Amino acid sequence: MIVFCQVGDPIKLWGKYRESLSEDIRRRMGRENRNSEPVVDTVYNLCLILLEDIVTSMSGKSLLHFGLPEPIREQSIIINNRKFMSELAYDISRLIQVVSVGVSKFNHDQKKVYMMSKQC
Repeated sequence: MIVFCQVGDPIKLWGKYRESLSEDIRRRMGRENRNSEPVVDTVYNLCLILLEDIVTSMSGKSLLHFGLPEPIREQSIIINNRKFMSELAYDISRLIQVVSVGVSKFNHDQKKVYMMSKQC
């Protein structure tokens, strides 16, 4: 549509449909990262990369030419590296629980140092 039609407000069009366009990417990334919720900006950026690949193959022009945001290409290399993504897939609630249990076992001096380090 953006290649063959004059879209009045391409940014508005992207804003309206980006969630639907990136739904499969979000699900795939969630599965690959043990069902942790992927970062929305990362999902949207990967969607823009795929969209730009299609637009470029059809027109030889980038998304920027059509008034859409330019994706960050370096991010796709990181996203496609499963090992890297698995290292970032922390279960935050579990980590908070582990820290709470650990802190409850601290002696007075350890708690004092811990509380001081949290203030930094």
